[in-house]
Amino acid sequence: MAIRKNSCLLQIKNNNWPMAESHRSRKQVILPAVIGAFRSGNVLENLQKILESTDLPFGAPCAAAIRRSLILSALGLPLEDGGAKMQLDDAIAAMENRKNPQMPPLTVMGCACHRCRGGTMRVTDLCQNCVAKPCMAACRFGAISPAEGGRSAIDEKICKKCGICAKACPYGAIAKTIAPCERACPVGAMGKDKMGFASIDYEKCIYCGKCMAACPFEAIQVRSQLLDVLREMRDGKSVIAFAAPAAFGQFSCSAEQLHRALKKVGFSSVYEVATGAEETSIEEAEEWAERMKNGQKFMTSSCCAAYNILVKKHIPELVPFVSHTKTPLYYTAARARKECADGIFVFISPCIAKYEEVHANENVQFTITSEELAALFEAREVNPAAEEPEKFSIDTAKEAREFALSGGVSRAIGALSTGSEPLFVPIDGIDGESTKELRTYAREGICEKGNMIEVMSCPGGCVGGCGNCRSISMAQRQIKGYASEGEAIRDKYSKDS
Repeated sequence: MAIRKNSCLLQIKNNNWPMAESHRSRKQVILPAVIGAFRSGNVLENLQKILESTDLPFGAPCAAAIRRSLILSALGLPLEDGGAKMQLDDAIAAMENRKNPQMPPLTVMGCACHRCRGGTMRVTDLCQNCVAKPCMAACRFGAISPAEGGRSAIDEKICKKCGICAKACPYGAIAKTIAPCERACPVGAMGKDKMGFASIDYEKCIYCGKCMAACPFEAIQVRSQLLDVLREMRDGKSVIAFAAPAAFGQFSCSAEQLHRALKKVGFSSVYEVATGAEETSIEEAEEWAERMKNGQKFMTSSCCAAYNILVKKHIPELVPFVSHTKTPLYYTAARARKECADGIFVFISPCIAKYEEVHANENVQFTITSEELAALFEAREVNPAAEEPEKFSIDTAKEAREFALSGGVSRAIGALSTGSEPLFVPIDGIDGESTKELRTYAREGICEKGNMIEVMSCPGGCVGGCGNCRSISMAQRQIKGYASEGEAIRDKYSKDS
């Protein structure tokens, strides 16, 4: 599941969120305190207090190093190559002086990394010392031999880690140990440096965040842009929020209450990105029909940022089949820029890959995750569920609000299609198997299952992004409820025409 175990646990003291405060992740403890320090009269002094605090629940021997790293990542700085040792005054200056956020969005907190052993074959207690010794017979390198105690033994110096012995064992007694972050990565971007710490190959990384979600030690962090946003608010800029469809499932409140809460923490106005999803739906339905008319056998969606990076970096042969239609964020930002030429625009979503899309879009300046927004609510003592509702100026269509859910894009295109109906193929989560499947479609130029492929990096859709602050099932239910209040997109646009 593409969700960090603790990412739905952040609590606001005056809000009844689902889990106890004691279960919050380290970041969820630190980030509200960092926000408070930034708002104070002396940022350095208060960050130093966080660094030296003994009250925070960090039981590890390297608790101070972890606190420092979390503060630095909250300031948007990289932790690799000695970055974790940066002095706080230098870090504050770097945050204050930068004009644009830096890429990549992820960074590794070495002090928290457990240096998990990976890629080794291990005989477990399930070994029955069977007479046939199928593991020994299967090994082509002579790496397995009987050992004292009756259990087979593997010589790591000889073993090639091919896994054939594990397949041969009738008891499933041989396991291949893989670090959780490496196992989760769908593109082989996770590895280890010469000291054994987790390392990200950013040339391969698609910023899906699955490594961050999988690490049980929270060693992979986002380089936050939240302080950049607060700096722009402090300096009197008009800072405008773009709330992704997924954002409306992240808090136990109505969409109208979230609208009001966003204004209360400093955003001058709020756009629903679902308005752009309507444009995406119309354009993509027309593009699909045109491509099918011209004899193309299938088309894939282009809304998922991680999928677009996957195609660019790993499956370039799929490019001719990817929709040229822009994302909902693109259309929303283009419209907002016309209406507010000097605004500072901030995209809010659980998705980490959107950092890359925003970085490439001149109309949007910053990205913050739903988890970071929850920390901002806590720091400002704003409870979205207690706010008075404030309606949006534009009512969005049902299908546009469902873009955050797997199948949502398909449903919108299907609702607007005329003539032949698209035959949809959902890919609900990017992994090794789905990547192989997409390569096959590209190579053969046809998809036997259908002619409209919707790819979502995270199982469940955008709501499964690792920057979320609620469970996927809770977010899905809430978004479905909100979507049910909207007008059908076909009805809405037939009136307009």
